[in-house]
Amino acid sequence: MFCSSCGKPVELRRLTNDTRPRFVCTSCGSVHYNNPRILVACLAYHGERILMCRRAHEPRRGLWALPAGFMEENESLEQAAARETLEETGVEVSPAALVLYSVLSLPHMNQVYVTFRTELRSVPQMQPGPESLDVALIGEHDIRRDEWAFVSASSESRPAEMYREIRTRAFSIHQMRLEGLFEMRHEGRAHALKDST
Repeated sequence: MFCSSCGKPVELRRLTNDTRPRFVCTSCGSVHYNNPRILVACLAYHGERILMCRRAHEPRRGLWALPAGFMEENESLEQAAARETLEETGVEVSPAALVLYSVLSLPHMNQVYVTFRTELRSVPQMQPGPESLDVALIGEHDIRRDEWAFVSASSESRPAEMYREIRTRAFSIHQMRLEGLFEMRHEGRAHALKDST
């Protein structure tokens, strides 16, 4: 590994008052932290159908997922979710209209997913972006469970729960942690909202 500041080699060192070893440049002393990456997703729905895209890339190529991706520099969480939705589905959503839906910690992947929800007031014009094979408004029984990109045995109730919340307009904020890759130990809590917009 090399320093992104000066290009010289880095090495693991334990810094004073730090509990973990860090990569430190052997020349300029820059500390390089390996912090979790933040991803965002958007649960956009019209009626009882969810805006989804078929993945054009691995992992899970050809399977359906919510529009999602990594945050970029100088973006808020909401701006990132709106950008990813536009890039992957061609559908424009307002960052101001996005409401927090779930926070998912994946410590084994060094990632945190933040999902927002928004209601689409009309059927949108949809256009797959370069990361999508197809885009559609998907009803609860339009695709099989094994066609969802990121549903494991331990989280198979998640699609049904999303559709139930959309149907009843009784939304919660979901707080979850998954351990292991697709053999996941699922821990979660739902915080019911009094004002279910």
